[in-house]
Amino acid sequence: MGFSDRLAHAMKRAGYTQGKLAKEVGMAQSSVFKLLNNANGSRKTVEIASALGVRPEWLSTGEGEMEVSGVHERSALYQVKTSDNGFYRVDVLDVKASAGPGSLVTSDFIETIRAIEYTTEQARAMFGNRPANHVKVITVNGDSMDGTISPGDQIFVDTGITHFDGDGVYVFVFGNTLHVKRLQMQRDRLAVISDNSIYEKWYVEAGDEDTFYVMAKVLLRQSIDYKRFA
Repeated sequence: MGFSDRLAHAMKRAGYTQGKLAKEVGMAQSSVFKLLNNANGSRKTVEIASALGVRPEWLSTGEGEMEVSGVHERSALYQVKTSDNGFYRVDVLDVKASAGPGSLVTSDFIETIRAIEYTTEQARAMFGNRPANHVKVITVNGDSMDGTISPGDQIFVDTGITHFDGDGVYVFVFGNTLHVKRLQMQRDRLAVISDNSIYEKWYVEAGDEDTFYVMAKVLLRQSIDYKRFA
């Protein structure tokens, strides 16, 4: 496990996004992104370790215990949590991700328009042990992922995943546009793939780090079909 892997693991356990960590330690979010992608270390290792509740020596070299003595085990964050009424609550966000040419990102503020509640058993079957505050629902525009995700489908995403975490479908920002596409590492480049074959594949190049941000990884999709009888 290298530095980037240890950092990603510590961020996940602590419930930190790239943006939250960047703000906490006084870094640009693009710098955190770079640290999560095959970095060997950071000049801010001590500050990052302090924010995440891990030992700097472990974060830097992987040696010794991970957690600072006296810090409670954070794995409880990754048990299925329920709200006060006993249900697992998932927020539905007022945002649309584009499975097409891209939707313009106009605001950093995203409003919750409603919520869906599940029993603990339903939540565990659908989302595993992910905490409810990481699971969100958004709507998809465009047909570039048709065959996998259709226009108007709702997708459940894990906002705790804010870097490339293996091949899969992600919600990400590229430049000023928000996308939902399949990401796949091909040699040393990240391929952006549309499951609809009429759309061409493109790549996130080495110089694009400052304009490419993973927002979430797609877990499930939900299609709502209506059938009229009168």
